[in-house]
Amino acid sequence: MKNTPPPPKKPRAIERITEAVSNLLVPPLTSLHQTFMEQKTGVNEKRSELLNKREDIRNEGFAAAMRLMSASTDQLQTTRDSYLELVNKQRRGKDE
Repeated sequence: MKNTPPPPKKPRAIERITEAVSNLLVPPLTSLHQTFMEQKTGVNEKRSELLNKREDIRNEGFAAAMRLMSASTDQLQTTRDSYLELVNKQRRGKDE
């Protein structure tokens, strides 16, 4: 095995400059953590808001589907048509 000489040692001034620059480039961890937590809180609030909106829209859709699927008592008494026939009659009535 060959013995490789150790790399040349950097002058102390260069080491100090390297250390100072590395401290300038990397912000302290506490401020990064605080920023992260604030952003996470904001994202969670927006997420819960969107989930609530989605649930409201889903509930409205279910309610509308139930209204469409259940015929009124007047329609049941006057006709014994199928659901699709009732829907088609209502559409024709709106088009006229």
